[in-house]
Amino acid sequence: MAHDPVYAGSPYKQGLRTARVYRLDRKETIVAAGRLRHADPLASAAIGITRAQKVTLLGFVILLGGLACFSPRGAAIAVHHFLWLFFATSITFRAFMLVVSPRPVNASVVLPVPDLPVYTILIPLYRETEVLGALCEAIGALNYPRSKLDVKLLLEADDKKTIRAARDRGLGPEWEIIIIPPLGPRTKPKALNAGLARARGQLVTIYDAEDRPHSEQLLHAAHAFSKDRGGHLGCVQAPLGYYNANQNWLTRQFTLEYAAHFQVLVPAMARLGLPFPLGGTSNHFRMRALRHVGAWDPYNVTEDADLGYRLSAKGWHLDAITPPTYEEAVSKAGPWQRQRSRWLKGYLQTMGVHMRRPATHNALAGMLSMTATLGTAVFAALGHASFFVLTLASLLLAPWLGSILSPIDYGLALAGLLVGTMMLGIGAKRAGFAFSLWDLSGAVLYWPLQSWAMAKAISDLITRPFHWEKTNHGFCSPPEVNT
Repeated sequence: MAHDPVYAGSPYKQGLRTARVYRLDRKETIVAAGRLRHADPLASAAIGITRAQKVTLLGFVILLGGLACFSPRGAAIAVHHFLWLFFATSITFRAFMLVVSPRPVNASVVLPVPDLPVYTILIPLYRETEVLGALCEAIGALNYPRSKLDVKLLLEADDKKTIRAARDRGLGPEWEIIIIPPLGPRTKPKALNAGLARARGQLVTIYDAEDRPHSEQLLHAAHAFSKDRGGHLGCVQAPLGYYNANQNWLTRQFTLEYAAHFQVLVPAMARLGLPFPLGGTSNHFRMRALRHVGAWDPYNVTEDADLGYRLSAKGWHLDAITPPTYEEAVSKAGPWQRQRSRWLKGYLQTMGVHMRRPATHNALAGMLSMTATLGTAVFAALGHASFFVLTLASLLLAPWLGSILSPIDYGLALAGLLVGTMMLGIGAKRAGFAFSLWDLSGAVLYWPLQSWAMAKAISDLITRPFHWEKTNHGFCSPPEVNT
């Protein structure tokens, strides 16, 4: 399909050939930040832990503490059995996902131009001049008529350098540069809400600064929505991967992790009609659905995971498409820990928010999904390092103290290892990522790093719950567009 060079859609003037610049005022920014919090306070992370949740947590601590005082062994056994049952259920769930996960089908899609909806693309940037040029080229390579594109570049008012670079790019009339006052919370979802207020598309998607989406991705998403005769499809998720997978050991492990999630777990959950945590980018929404649920929560630092479950709670369905988006994986341990700690902090926020009203999640399906995804991520991050230490201690001290862990614990660990590595391997094959047995075995060393990030996540949740740990990009050259 050839790109349509003629742009005639409102709110731009006919014949306008350059991007429009719009500055939000303070009132518009405050509305964007507080819409969900004011409309439905229990759906927002802004209010933190509710009184009922505090009472429940306190009661649990008192009960466990009392048991520990009267019977330390009994308390240890109770905690052990709970964790064993939780991880056994999680491993069984993932094994089932491996069985039902569909193979990706890369079919070409051709839709008549008159039938294509206007598509809004929201791109939040902050201090990203290094990747701006490549990003604009990637958006320009999307196979979608220019007259049907509505691209919003969302910039912070105090980021003068990126604003100057964007205005100097000579962007076309399908682009609009939206400048947002630096009012709290300084988060990506707040910027997305600000852009959404000026969006004119029937469909909307998000791309991050370093994203390189497949040129056919918008067409596949539009096709998925066009096939939804009931009008209940709220969002489709494109798979995410990394173009710098081979940069070092950390990026290879990160790539395997993403492949397992987006190539195996997400398609399986979509096939079963279960809600799942959306990725931070390349999720494509029906505008009506997005507005219906109150859009993004600016106070949740994993607004993507939260939104997937909120859509489901309001009756919208989620699905997956196959054309991928490639990003730049974090290649150093420090930035990796900061990024991962934000994710884990957001998972805790999201579970806290959605546990306030569990009945709205069709109880079983929604809570099962959240427990098997976000809950597993949190408990695994808490437990990986401790289990690693216990296993090492059990092997070294067994001749003197006896075995610390029982054979059934080792059996569970082995089952988790087998299922986990199978997900990594199958996901990598589907993503077209060449891996070795050494890469798969390296996951045993990669997983305990989650505990390092979890320690920071808990600290940040207490001291600065809405702080957004920014990830810098531009350390690795992106691939050529149209690949």
